[in-house]
Amino acid sequence: MTSTETSQHHAQLRAWAKGNYGLEAATELLIRGFNGRFADPGNPWIHPTTSGHWIDFDTIPAQIGALSGGEQRFLQITSALNDGDTTVNLGRALAGLDRHHVHLILAGIAHAAGTHEHQQIRFRPDRTVTFARPGAIYRWDQPASSPAETPGRGTAVKAIS
Repeated sequence: MTSTETSQHHAQLRAWAKGNYGLEAATELLIRGFNGRFADPGNPWIHPTTSGHWIDFDTIPAQIGALSGGEQRFLQITSALNDGDTTVNLGRALAGLDRHHVHLILAGIAHAAGTHEHQQIRFRPDRTVTFARPGAIYRWDQPASSPAETPGRGTAVKAIS
């Protein structure tokens, strides 16, 4: 597929998922994870329709046996965010993912929880009430690591001479 066709395909998948936060998050994870190859037509869980494609998330876990462990874990979590019957042991699944894909999963969980739409009540000094939307707890476009991050214990490397 050309980049234009890929963009159109992704836009159509996003439109198909729109309105269900879990489905939106799972779809976005397929599009953003592993360079989007799991959202491509030709995957056994991507089904064509007259108006585009749809994703059968419930069938993914049964069809990932030939993939790497990290790919399997990512797809299991992705499938679990959908409203279907898939369950996943998050402790095991997250432990086997690289930093980039953990970042995507965190953004997906925040989206599935609807944090991008949450409202907070704010009280003004004059005792009137307002509502604010602070935005998602963790955003898709949030950097995977902050430049202000400082190394934690055990991250220093000492050169051996």
